[in-house]
Amino acid sequence: MTKKGRELMESTVTTSSNGNTWEIVPVNAFSGIILGVLLIYLIFRHFMFVLMFMDLILGWLRQFNWFPKEGKRMKTFIHWVIALALFLGFLLGAGLAGWLAFEPQ
Repeated sequence: MTKKGRELMESTVTTSSNGNTWEIVPVNAFSGIILGVLLIYLIFRHFMFVLMFMDLILGWLRQFNWFPKEGKRMKTFIHWVIALALFLGFLLGAGLAGWLAFEPQ
């Protein structure tokens, strides 16, 4: 894919580690949709995980039905770990299958 074509794609993810910047580029629309859905799921579960710790300080959040109540914290943590594992597993599997391209910048 040309550099101009990559600039037009909106479904890329940019990340950095060890001082290197990487761009995760889906090779086709199917893998882009899966990547997007799993990223949204991970963000939602991470949000719930952070809110769970805020509960220790902000007790009034317990009045909302969507917020994890006492006794449900382990379930929230497990769901967060599952979301993270699904996202990272898809990145690994899609990379090995050739669905995503990991390109250094």
